[in-house]
Amino acid sequence: MAPFLYKLRVRFNECDPQSVAFNANYLTYIDIAITDLYRQHFDGSFAEVMESNGVDVVVAQANLKFLAPARFDEEIEIAITVQRLGNTAMETSSRITRAGEPLVEAELRYVFVDLETWQKTPIPEQIRETMAGFGPV
Repeated sequence: MAPFLYKLRVRFNECDPQSVAFNANYLTYIDIAITDLYRQHFDGSFAEVMESNGVDVVVAQANLKFLAPARFDEEIEIAITVQRLGNTAMETSSRITRAGEPLVEAELRYVFVDLETWQKTPIPEQIRETMAGFGPV
């Protein structure tokens, strides 16, 4: 299966005084990309998809490996692959590149929770089926 691809340009406010993207922003870039994945592949926005299924999703774990810096005004690409779909959790890998050069490799584990109780809950079938299309699962 093909990963979900999303491109964005590094903005000035995301950089340190040396015009290098601040490390914490890579998690934001991944969040922007996965939100757009939901927007493009479900009927409605991320919030509408979650609300209509009575769930939300939280990041339970994030591991990032920094390989090279992104700089102000450079276009970067985020590739998201779903590595595993468990009963209540989804694991993704993200690869951030600039013109094919690897910048960051990230592994995130998301846990689905019930909107009312905030307790872990099974991944809704609609979400499971769509997300399975983006990885080896």
